[in-house]
Amino acid sequence: MSTIVSKSLDTRNSLVRPIVLGGMFIFIAQIIHQGIVVTLIQKTPFILIWQYIASGLLGDAAFAGGMATALLGLFFHLIISFVIAAVFILAADRIPLLRRHVIVGSLVYGFGVFIVMNMIVTPLSAAPPLPAPTLPWLIEAILEHVLIVGLALGMLVRRNG
Repeated sequence: MSTIVSKSLDTRNSLVRPIVLGGMFIFIAQIIHQGIVVTLIQKTPFILIWQYIASGLLGDAAFAGGMATALLGLFFHLIISFVIAAVFILAADRIPLLRRHVIVGSLVYGFGVFIVMNMIVTPLSAAPPLPAPTLPWLIEAILEHVLIVGLALGMLVRRNG
């Protein structure tokens, strides 16, 4: 009996590292992406990106909160990044088909994250609605999630699998 308990604990501990690495990669890569694409190309102030994430909880008040609400938005993004990584890493650990086809599964997962965040999470939050993106920006946003979120997690699982 103790062998089963310790094996289960060892498995859980072995999953913590890839979850943390995956979450941190998503968090940092998306900060860089937001800095380049949204701030430099789309000319949106960097602080506004993170205040928008905080507005998911605070509503329009987040935009009057200055650096404090921007930091809160960064914190929310960090938590979301860890949750996204944890869901995929735990699913890959428990679903043999996903382990066998981890790269394809991870690409689909990245697209799924885009759908869930943009069609469910954001609309149900207190964040104000954004205007519909143009087709090129929609494609860019989907590719961001498929590659930065999905593919990165798939490569991590494959490397540690």
